[in-house]
Amino acid sequence: MLAFCYKCWNEITSSPTICRKCGCSIDISSHDYEKQLLDLMPNSSAAKRAEICLVLGQREKRSANPQLISIALNDEEAIVRVAALRALGAIGDPSGIEEIAKVALDLKSPDHVVAKQILHNLKPQASTH
Repeated sequence: MLAFCYKCWNEITSSPTICRKCGCSIDISSHDYEKQLLDLMPNSSAAKRAEICLVLGQREKRSANPQLISIALNDEEAIVRVAALRALGAIGDPSGIEEIAKVALDLKSPDHVVAKQILHNLKPQASTH
C-alpha cells in the first residue's frame, strides 16, 4: 500500500514506523494519519495533492469522502480533480459514486470523460459481488 510521511513526504513501507528520512513517528493505519494527510492539502503542490487523493482512495477511507468530493469539484488543477475522482471510485461509497456520475453527465466539465471511465470500471466490480 502506498503511504508517505506527512512531514517530509518520504515513502513509508510499513506501519507503525519511524520515517527513515526525518524521524517522524507514523502509524498509517490510524485515523490521525488520514487527518494529517488532509491537513497537508491546502499548502501542497498539485502533484502532492493528487498523491494524497490517491493514497486516501487506496486506503478506502469513506470518512475522506466529503473532502475528496470537494476537491473533485473545486480544485483548480485537473490532475488533482482526476485523482480525487479516482479515489472516490476506489472507495466506492454511494455518495462519492453519485458525485462521479454528476461530473460524468456534465458535458461542460473538463473531467467528464474521466468520470465516465471511472463509472465504467466500477460496473464489473459491482457484478462480481
